[in-house]
Amino acid sequence: MNNNDTAVFGLGIMGRAIADNLEEDGLLTASWNRSPQTDAPKICTSIEEAVSKARILLIVVVDGPAVSEVIDKMKPFLTDDHILVQCATVKPDENLDFEKRIKECGATFVEALIGGSKLPIVNRTVALYLGGNNDAIAKVEPVLEKISGKRIHVGEVGKASVAKLAINLNLAIQVEALCESYAYAISNGLNDDQYFEVLRNNTGWNSLAEYKESKFRDRNYEPQFSVKNMLKDVRLALETEKTDKGMTLLKKTEAIYTACEQSGLGEEDMIALYKMLHH
Repeated sequence: MNNNDTAVFGLGIMGRAIADNLEEDGLLTASWNRSPQTDAPKICTSIEEAVSKARILLIVVVDGPAVSEVIDKMKPFLTDDHILVQCATVKPDENLDFEKRIKECGATFVEALIGGSKLPIVNRTVALYLGGNNDAIAKVEPVLEKISGKRIHVGEVGKASVAKLAINLNLAIQVEALCESYAYAISNGLNDDQYFEVLRNNTGWNSLAEYKESKFRDRNYEPQFSVKNMLKDVRLALETEKTDKGMTLLKKTEAIYTACEQSGLGEEDMIALYKMLHH
């Protein structure tokens, strides 16, 4: 087995894009999904087969319970040659627990939280927030550099999850603010060209606005990062925050995303929050 042989476990929006890129680079030796996916590259029908074909195991599933399920299925087949790279956004303490369970098998654990959505993954420009010891991270760097534009080693296991949740709660609030700003402008008679020209020449312009401009213009709600997944991360942040007074704005934001999901928009891109304001 080559040191860089890699398997991807979880073939949703992110996992499939990662698997496709690794396949293109000749690094993918297996992929596996909890529900059948016959068209995925190097697909395996059993988790045992996938684990046996790779040294680096990337978990790219949706949440903590899904990660736990995958680890339970993997454990009988793990060896001290395996390095498990956990990419799902979970609570910091969950990754500490996952690391403990993996170490019981002699395997190594690394956090690699994804700091972006579908397009940066496809284009290999996404940042990864890493948690783990230096030696382990150095061993997976040849693979991670192929799927990302930058790796940021935050600290020991758990710290990358803190960083990811901090960033995502900020993004959740920014997306709601952008949707409200846009809805205000459109409902008061500005057109797209006028609004985005003004925003582009204001200090409020940022990479998020640039990234979402075409989706607003086209009313394109295909998910780059869905309402449902951001709501999951907002709730994780609220469950693990340790501020003195509590996070009032994030609580209000959570209520907005909850209403959006309950209205049937959970699978759509985050800018579907605009639909709650202006049709």
